[in-house]
Amino acid sequence: MRPKIGLVLGGGGSRGLAHIGVLDVLQREQIPIDFIVATSMGGIVGVLFALGFSPSQIAAGMADMQKQSFVMKVLGARARQRQVRQYLSRVVGEKNFADLHIPVTLMAVDMLSGEEVTLSEGPLLPAMLASSAVPGAFPPVRLNGRPLADGGVIDSLATHVAYEQGADRVIAVDVYPPLEKDNPWTDPLSAVMGFQLPAAIFSTSGNGENRIPTMAASMWRSFRVMTWYLHCLRLELHPPHVLLRPDVGAYGSLDFKDVDGPIRAGIEEAERHLPAIRALLDNQTPQRTTHQGDSP
Repeated sequence: MRPKIGLVLGGGGSRGLAHIGVLDVLQREQIPIDFIVATSMGGIVGVLFALGFSPSQIAAGMADMQKQSFVMKVLGARARQRQVRQYLSRVVGEKNFADLHIPVTLMAVDMLSGEEVTLSEGPLLPAMLASSAVPGAFPPVRLNGRPLADGGVIDSLATHVAYEQGADRVIAVDVYPPLEKDNPWTDPLSAVMGFQLPAAIFSTSGNGENRIPTMAASMWRSFRVMTWYLHCLRLELHPPHVLLRPDVGAYGSLDFKDVDGPIRAGIEEAERHLPAIRALLDNQTPQRTTHQGDSP
């Protein structure tokens, strides 16, 4: 009997389009996926794939996001969420988790208790919206009496859940931007929306060598440091057997102006790791990836 393979798809907004490229390679190479654990955009792509849509069909659908890219950036949080809901409802409709061809678990966070929440039953649409409700960009989604937001509030790559669900082998696709490649004093608006404001009024203040980060830039950097620390710690505690890190660090969370670039990055990264991915089908236990000091 072959090993049970779990696929973990991380959150990252438009960077998560790289998952489409990874799935394209896995499907082409006939790599079996027994279940998917996913967060945010990883959850959207994972659910569509589990419903039976091919990677090329998912990519074509995401082209609609590209057309709405500018509109999505200027809308308020609730209006932006309505746009995403309208898009997803056309595709998902009234389907439930039970309708999926591959089991999927979506990750979210209870914004009152701080508890990490797994979603794997009931209607797909509200669960997908909750898992992708990035704070600031989208409001929390009330589901089962709880205000839920993007699972990436705690961590965007839930490898520990894949092991809890009995995976013998884990493939993880990490699209969370590495800390060391950031502009350390960018402002949250630029980081999330994927464009730089014409003047650095929200990132630094002062003149010349006396310029210092603004409150907004300092708070955003603090958030990035905390989440990156937890992200790396969790990967060390629950390392996947194959870790894919597509080169998508230049894209902002809502930066959908380029759909093809992240998808290509996913294809290239999956192809680069094909020998390790194919080896997962062997009955011998492969060594898990180590991550200390690892960077994409």
